[in-house]
Amino acid sequence: MTSVKTVFMRLSLFVSKTLARSVNWCFWALFLACVLIRPKDSAADLVSPYGGETAPNFAELLVEDGRVRVALEIDLGDYPFFVAPDDGTGRALAARTGRTFGVAADGKTLTPVVRSIDVRRRTPRLTAASKVIAPRPRSEDVVFVEMEFQFQGQPTQITFTPPLNENGIPLASIGMVAEHLGVPVTDYRYLSRPETMLPNWEDPWFTTFENPNLTRHHKSPLMSFLSMEPREVRHEIIFRLKDFEAWADLNLGPAERLSPDQVARVKSEAASFFEQHNPLSINGTNVLPRDVQVSRIAVGADGLRVLPDEAEAQRTTMLMGAVLSYPNATLADRVDMTWQLFPDGTDIIPVTLSDPAGAVPSQIYKSDPTVVWNNHLTSWENPITQPVVVKSAGLVSLPMLSIGFGLAALICAGLALRTNTSRRTVFAVMLGAFTTAALLTIPIRNALPMMTAAAPDEVTTHQVVQGLLGNLSVAMLEPDAEGLETALEPFVAPDNRDQIRDELRRGLSLSLPSGALAQTDKIVDLQIEGLTSDKDRNSYQIIANWTARVSGGHWGHLHQQSVLFRGLMNVSRHGDQWHLDGLTVLNAQKQG
Repeated sequence: MTSVKTVFMRLSLFVSKTLARSVNWCFWALFLACVLIRPKDSAADLVSPYGGETAPNFAELLVEDGRVRVALEIDLGDYPFFVAPDDGTGRALAARTGRTFGVAADGKTLTPVVRSIDVRRRTPRLTAASKVIAPRPRSEDVVFVEMEFQFQGQPTQITFTPPLNENGIPLASIGMVAEHLGVPVTDYRYLSRPETMLPNWEDPWFTTFENPNLTRHHKSPLMSFLSMEPREVRHEIIFRLKDFEAWADLNLGPAERLSPDQVARVKSEAASFFEQHNPLSINGTNVLPRDVQVSRIAVGADGLRVLPDEAEAQRTTMLMGAVLSYPNATLADRVDMTWQLFPDGTDIIPVTLSDPAGAVPSQIYKSDPTVVWNNHLTSWENPITQPVVVKSAGLVSLPMLSIGFGLAALICAGLALRTNTSRRTVFAVMLGAFTTAALLTIPIRNALPMMTAAAPDEVTTHQVVQGLLGNLSVAMLEPDAEGLETALEPFVAPDNRDQIRDELRRGLSLSLPSGALAQTDKIVDLQIEGLTSDKDRNSYQIIANWTARVSGGHWGHLHQQSVLFRGLMNVSRHGDQWHLDGLTVLNAQKQG
């Protein structure tokens, strides 16, 4: 605390001038505007759209055995509202910081112990707030306060109270997240009044707040996501180790924590287990997954993230995700999935059905465990690669209409010289008319191909690269080597496919935060940086920049990202068709 003594002396002077002022209705109106104007959904990699992460102040509420830990980030402009008034004891400003934030257990007010206090940079948090709404002004630095509130036993209610005035109106806008025994209870939300948590000490996954609006996206400990995509059906499952142990004999012993070796074994057992359960059929034919991937995952305010096997593994709260891939040549017509796994006391499993038109939530019932998806899409077209055909002969721009009128004028001039006087006047008039028309139509030009091919111009090069990139985006949808080989055939010669295939994996394949492979939705902002040709004039090197808008999702969470690429392409012309002979991705940079 001595390291910030000077800062707190300045803050003390600021407080002495500010606390004497009453909080007027202008501040309350600002607070209401911040709370009531909900930001719209955006493409950020975040589940919660409620905007609590953008508040000037932020509170992390962590309920543990025997204590509540509160970590406050206080905006410098709101700092006075978090400082308890001097009660005459002469306590230092630092000792009074955070004391207006209250915690009570079963109605008993708990006494805080300040563990640390500092001035630091604001913690960056992913946001889903709309870019249309201007961000609220916030100080770059915050006063960080970590407090601990101890309690006895296992209270049935824990109440959190933000700083309030004498009328119960909140003095500051506070964003929040809450956890119980390491399990998230909320996404990013607002703490705008006293809120009461109802801890479930037997299973913290079912801990809630009395206020039903304070919740998280992934409410169930067991969830199913069935995705119908152009080249595969994918079944994704979120489950807890606690439930999996009831279905499979893992022999983990009494340990509360798992070693990395135990985690690896659990993942292997889970992959084998789910391969044989929850049978699925595509177009009436029972199929087995080609691939099963199991990962350790964590659910938080930032959505889902994949954890490394070496990360701390708490047996009672460990969460896992399984991804089962069922390749299919095109979008299925019908998919049936029968769910077989119901934990004790659970008769309903939430399931989300996704296809190119979007996602639809549904439920699986123990009395009716089969969920069916039928393809009702009428305008969807199966994406396939095609030959890249761009006419690229050299062009010459000539005023053909003007030339035609000029030739007619010459003919009239010759006839006028050879005819008698009576006709000469007529041809002279026609000569004048055609000459005038020739002069007036000079700006009207027509592009004609030259006899010898020239290097493609900027427009042609742009069309060629756009077509090749579109084909590459489609080829990357293929889940196996055979499908990829077929996809490359229309625009890559056999001798070049190995190099292109390797570069697709190395340079263009993107893994999103969930672990999903991204799919390219659109290529935009294509710019040709350079074009060179070799001696035979049919092969070219093109340096291009482009932005790929990609997306992908696992476990019901859609990730979207824009990536700026810079690449070198070797292309060759075969008549009007263009082939990709080589590809080198020089740079890939995520945007935003």
